[in-house]
Amino acid sequence: MTRWFGGLRALLTLTLVALLPFGPAEAQESDQLNRVDPQVEFLSVSRAYSDMDAQYARVGVRREIAEIRRIAIGQSQSDVQAVLGRPAAGYDDGSLEFHLSLPLTARDRLICQYRVFLDGEGGVARAVWRRPQCAELALGRPN
Repeated sequence: MTRWFGGLRALLTLTLVALLPFGPAEAQESDQLNRVDPQVEFLSVSRAYSDMDAQYARVGVRREIAEIRRIAIGQSQSDVQAVLGRPAAGYDDGSLEFHLSLPLTARDRLICQYRVFLDGEGGVARAVWRRPQCAELALGRPN
């Protein structure tokens, strides 16, 4: 019986060692896609005119958190746009800014600005949220 448990323990240890690289790698990719960087500039969002009702001041493409999590390092610009929609802005450095409406509660949504940086080959290199609350939503952490 002891040999059986020893063999089971060895098999379990081997399985855990084999799977270990996937956890940190996935976490590292998630970090590259869900940062908040005060050095990165975003478009200023303001009301089109002073009488405009506050609820219309910020508009975003309605998306679910699961959709945002489909963005991956190396993904092409067309793949990103298939998930996030048309960018609100493009920058000289090749990055794209998206304005997204994400679920905050069952009834409320949060408008988030997300800037995706592409590498020299047109693949996703990293992405940055303007607000920490948006990054926390994407990471599945409570606000």
